[in-house]
Amino acid sequence: MFVQKDIENLKKEVSLMARKAESILEKAITAMETKDAALVEEIKTLDKDLDNFEISLDAHCAELLALKDPYAIDFRFIFSVIKTTRDLERVGDESKTIGKWSLKMNGDAEEDLKTLGKKAKASLNTAITALINLDADTAEKVTEIEEEVDEIEDRIIESNPDLARAFIAKAFERISDMATNIAENVIFCVKAEDIRHGGVKKI
Repeated sequence: MFVQKDIENLKKEVSLMARKAESILEKAITAMETKDAALVEEIKTLDKDLDNFEISLDAHCAELLALKDPYAIDFRFIFSVIKTTRDLERVGDESKTIGKWSLKMNGDAEEDLKTLGKKAKASLNTAITALINLDADTAEKVTEIEEEVDEIEDRIIESNPDLARAFIAKAFERISDMATNIAENVIFCVKAEDIRHGGVKKI
């Protein structure tokens, strides 16, 4: 039989993973601005923590689905967590990419690249806030930020950047995409609506 304590414990676990993903991204942004090799190594280590979190949470979700027989919003929450852990793990991967290419970047990061990092961070922070509070209204704001991220990334790429800047810009854009995925998972959980690919389908 399913009990609310199971959901609360799962919320705590995914919240902790989400906060760790936020922390890794913040360190990647700092690494881009400082070219701190020691910080890049720290990011690589923290990324492994996210890998372990994904495995652990997936196992927990599988156990709940198999043994607790959840239904309605509880089932949707567990299903959403399974999808969200993958996106959070990939935030770590992309943050590691930002860190590694920062060490190869010629000169300092220009304003557009710094702004792109701030927007990607805002996108992820908003999505995680929506996830922790199961707030569909907050989740819907992520799409607006993603559009701004896409515009800045396009502007950087069209300026013919060096390879390092191109990889960093693309990594920030992908993190924003993952934040959008997380926001869509929240909306699915709360409203039972699948809004992926611009559509709205009631589940």
